[in-house]
Amino acid sequence: LNCTMLVFGAACLLSAPSLAPAKFSRATAAVMSSARADAQAALFDMLLRQAEGRPPRVTLQGGRGESGRGLFSTADLDAGEEILRVPSELCLTAHRSGVIGGLIGQTDAMVDAAGDLRDEVGEEAFNQGATWDVRLALAVFEATAGCGGPFWDEYRRLLPLPPFATAAASLPPVLLEELQDPVLQKRGLAKDALLRELYPSLATHSVHPVTSSYAAMDAPLELVPLPLQWTYSLVVSRCFAMADEDTFAFVPFLDMCQHSASPSANFTSSDGDFVLSTLRRMQAGEAVTISYDGDAYDSRRMFELYGFVPAHGNARDAQLLSAAVAEAAAAATTSSAPSDTLRDRSAAAAAAAAATTERSEMDVTALQLLLRAMDAHRDSAHATPARLAAVFDALTEPASSSPEAFYHGVCWQRQEWPTAIDDDLQEALAGQRGEADRDQRVDAVLSYRRACQLRRAIFRSTSSSRRAARSAMAGCH
Repeated sequence: LNCTMLVFGAACLLSAPSLAPAKFSRATAAVMSSARADAQAALFDMLLRQAEGRPPRVTLQGGRGESGRGLFSTADLDAGEEILRVPSELCLTAHRSGVIGGLIGQTDAMVDAAGDLRDEVGEEAFNQGATWDVRLALAVFEATAGCGGPFWDEYRRLLPLPPFATAAASLPPVLLEELQDPVLQKRGLAKDALLRELYPSLATHSVHPVTSSYAAMDAPLELVPLPLQWTYSLVVSRCFAMADEDTFAFVPFLDMCQHSASPSANFTSSDGDFVLSTLRRMQAGEAVTISYDGDAYDSRRMFELYGFVPAHGNARDAQLLSAAVAEAAAAATTSSAPSDTLRDRSAAAAAAAAATTERSEMDVTALQLLLRAMDAHRDSAHATPARLAAVFDALTEPASSSPEAFYHGVCWQRQEWPTAIDDDLQEALAGQRGEADRDQRVDAVLSYRRACQLRRAIFRSTSSSRRAARSAMAGCH
């Protein structure tokens, strides 16, 4: 690994020697001691107790970083029972007009960069990209810099540190490349560029107390997101829509809920307060989860906003598979690369040819072959109902491409990757000494690519079976 390792403790950052040669840098190794985790849980409990004026019904539990923590019930709860209530005065809000609420003041740096955040953003700035999400990121920037009042001075200690942020906008270029998804990489780089262009005076680590500490400790700043990129990632991964559908809020306590496709709770925002209630009966110690997307986003969009993909897969990825066929076909007609990429162009050409094969609805024989191929790969480490559903939906849509087109499209995608996923997984494991030494951002990036293994195997089996069946039929005649 190109492996500058950063060890982030409670208040310090240490640089460790390179561990192994390779193509990408390990960005961080997050160390969350049990003592610090207990201290954060105690701080969460104290702040929530003060906010609600009653013993909390949830506790913050978990290990390191953003992905290791979540809310858990402290008592048995009935369906429809209130779990927690967050007063409106603790929330940071942004209206579609750009008007910000929840701050007690602004830093001079923010006034110079963006003016008075209590004012509407203005048509010119809006057209340049200063939409509500960017404005709310400015509010979180200020709240974590001392302008949110006593509550936010404490609560900011519970938020993920910049090197824990995994949403696309906050990933350093070296890790964006490792997603090996040109569309997602382009989106991440574009958002980073937009934030720099909108507020150039904020595009420095020294302008915010959280990120300036890394500069003071001589950390490799190319691996630490800029402060606005960090707070933007917090916003897109943790904000909530209010009842009027024109106002969005960064809601403390509620933002710690983990995602589930089968959530145990949901929130409302009546009268300005945010209320989290159970969707079913819950037992003490059970995880309190919500649905981040309402089952609407594919893996690319999930990672762009939240910095992870569901471990069980995503049935919405059928549309990504269809996009792979189109991208491969387009590459076959536009590529002018030299002969060293001939193999890539060959796969793209095969995808283009297969995609033009006449096809209406999948016939019974083809469906049987698909089901047989799916069944043969159910024991794969990557096989889950959601991933199998994505493959099935992609192949059985009436206007979809043939299994051969999907197979060659996925092959083209993999050939575009500079290295294989299995090699990268082994490399990541070789560069860590144990669970506490895991790099959360590298883990997140590699998990994004892992699902392709199953797709390729099923498409290959299905297309091979179809070719064999056609050959057998030809032989009979």
